[in-house]
Amino acid sequence: MNTVDLGRHLAASLQSEETVGDRLRLVRQFIMDCDNSSNVTAQISDASMLTGDRGWDALVAGVVEDIAYRHGSKVPRWTMEPERFTDDRWWFVTAFPALHATAFVETPASLANRGVFIRRASLVNI
Repeated sequence: MNTVDLGRHLAASLQSEETVGDRLRLVRQFIMDCDNSSNVTAQISDASMLTGDRGWDALVAGVVEDIAYRHGSKVPRWTMEPERFTDDRWWFVTAFPALHATAFVETPASLANRGVFIRRASLVNI
């Protein structure tokens, strides 16, 4: 799966009755595909379509930035577009306020800079 596929799947998921967990599975699959790819740059270079939800758009851009850093690739310019950041409020992906402090501490910088907070462990397939 590449960024174009991920954006399309997330946009469709947001229009359906799928859950946050279903959407996170898509993101985890994308990360795993990139981590196993021999050409990460090709996986992340094309801009993901906007999903219609600033939180998910920011999450995708942050994940792509994190992947680029981890693989020594150039961060795609599209990840820095203003619509790839949350508005004036932060988005904690978990619905459980008791987990917000943990998410605040464990979020990768590329996501926190965009206003998205999620534990790194939530982005890894087991």
